[in-house]
Amino acid sequence: MSDTVVTLGIPKGSLQESTLAAFERVGLSFGGSSRDLWLSSNDAQIRPVLLKPQEIPVYVGSGRIDAGLSGKDWIVEQGVLPHIVTLAELPYARQSTRPIRWVLAVPDANPVRTVDDLRDACEHKRAAGEEFVISTELVGVSRMWLARSGIDARVEFSWGATEAKAGTFADAIIEATETGASLKSNQLREVAEIFVSRNQFIANRSVFDDTHWKARKLRTLAELLRGAVRASTYVQVHIIASNPMDVATILSPESRIARASVTEDGGFRAIALVPRSAVSESLASLVEAGATDVWVSAVSAYFSSAL
Repeated sequence: MSDTVVTLGIPKGSLQESTLAAFERVGLSFGGSSRDLWLSSNDAQIRPVLLKPQEIPVYVGSGRIDAGLSGKDWIVEQGVLPHIVTLAELPYARQSTRPIRWVLAVPDANPVRTVDDLRDACEHKRAAGEEFVISTELVGVSRMWLARSGIDARVEFSWGATEAKAGTFADAIIEATETGASLKSNQLREVAEIFVSRNQFIANRSVFDDTHWKARKLRTLAELLRGAVRASTYVQVHIIASNPMDVATILSPESRIARASVTEDGGFRAIALVPRSAVSESLASLVEAGATDVWVSAVSAYFSSAL
């Protein structure tokens, strides 16, 4: 590790684009292609490196890089919790702000529907001298869940295409899902939720505790990322009306009024931050309450001590 540069792991693959976009929104531009290892940076104190999410916790935990972004699933799977500091939880995934859910699933034709059914199926196979096989990439976490649930099954590591292995190479799978659409398209049925994962911004514990300027830089990065990710769930709403309006009672409770003032001619102007999910209802309510002009704009970053 360099004493003058923070080495930062960027997750390669499905999260790469959304992660780079979050940094871009707060003025940090990391350039390169998916074939590159080290990326360029417009901040001379940050050296980004493109790695698989599964690798990042290993390298951060061992101190080979200072910090990085990875899912809590891979952090727990790699057993590095004693060696890292979690600086921020960042609620974004491949397609949305939903967390990633690791679920145990079986083919639709399989009679297993509950955890009790699963336990019984494993016991019946064991009594017949066979094993109930579960295929997954998340081997360690899956084994912990099975042990806690009192289920005797064999867990095999899957090198990919896990969903396609159910019913042919394995009795069940444990796979990550965001919407559940891929499971349904592969004729799979969820039986149990194994683990819920959100992205984490993590740092090597020794680096964070012993290097003051890196700790300060990493705390700043964490706040920037929080603001960028939070901004993706809000929009800025501008309001003009001929008469004063009680905007706070019109908008959703999660909205934040940034400015509201009466103009010299008795008119009214306001700016509010509104959750994206509430925009449609909010616009209708504002127009109904007398707004003459309303427009919506994107937010690059949103910092709030109240959230």
